[in-house]
Amino acid sequence: MGAFAVPMMIASTVMQGVSMLQQGKQAQAMANYEAKQAEANAVAERSAAAVRADKIRKMGRMQRSSARAALAASGANVGDGTALVIDQQIGRDAEEDALTEIMTGGRRADALNTQAELSRISGRNARSASYLGAAGSVLAGGYQVASGWKKPQVDDPFKDWKPNTPIGSLEW
Repeated sequence: MGAFAVPMMIASTVMQGVSMLQQGKQAQAMANYEAKQAEANAVAERSAAAVRADKIRKMGRMQRSSARAALAASGANVGDGTALVIDQQIGRDAEEDALTEIMTGGRRADALNTQAELSRISGRNARSASYLGAAGSVLAGGYQVASGWKKPQVDDPFKDWKPNTPIGSLEW
């Protein structure tokens, strides 16, 4: 192995190790970014669910008002009997729909938070893998350099043999 080859092999090994470490660092940074984005989406989902629930409640109040007005116009007493049952049912249905919307939004937000945690775990795993890969690369490069220095010299018994030349004093 030439004098120039050994330093080049060492430099190549070091660069490969550094490159692996950088890849792991970048993978972790990207995973952390994705995790923050998923968490922001989770917060937005919870807020959007609350807004949708408020709209459902508002629509329920409007429906109750319309029903009361229609019942009153027909001459029914709005505070008792069937009119009261209808009014209460409209209120319960609207609240049930609003709570369902909040619960559904909460589940979507929880899924986004889980996704964020999985992204962070993926980033940590990529960083750990880069440490192992860099260590393996450095060890493999070290082995190559060491085996080049200590390479055993194997004598070839046929190195000097020329089949077309006479053997001893005899001619062919």
